Amino acid sequence: MKYHTTLSNHIQLHTDRFHKGTLFESVHMLVGIDCLVPGQAQLPHMHAGHDKMYYVQQGQGTFTVADETFVANLGDVVWAPADTMHHVANTGSEPLIMLITMAPEPR
Repeated sequence: MKYHTTLSNHIQLHTDRFHKGTLFESVHMLVGIDCLVPGQAQLPHMHAGHDKMYYVQQGQGTFTVADETFVANLGDVVWAPADTMHHVANTGSEPLIMLITMAPEPR
């Protein structure tokens, strides 16, 4: 089993859609990367029974979690508890790269 990776090896940028990649997955947790070019957004959604965390590695995004909207920058951590509506949009001028986790892993 592989126990480490380099985040930059998983960055992919697409102008027609945002990129979601999986770095690690088990029955307990998923670790991934979300990459959005300026102007891209994830539609509002929720994860039934799964907490989600975003750690901003690069760029700037506008997040909405439940009824709170705020801007997150490099180094910021955002979380959406299970069953909570959330979404993110890249409102900056550079790619938005986020390390994400979900627990338990969605199947």
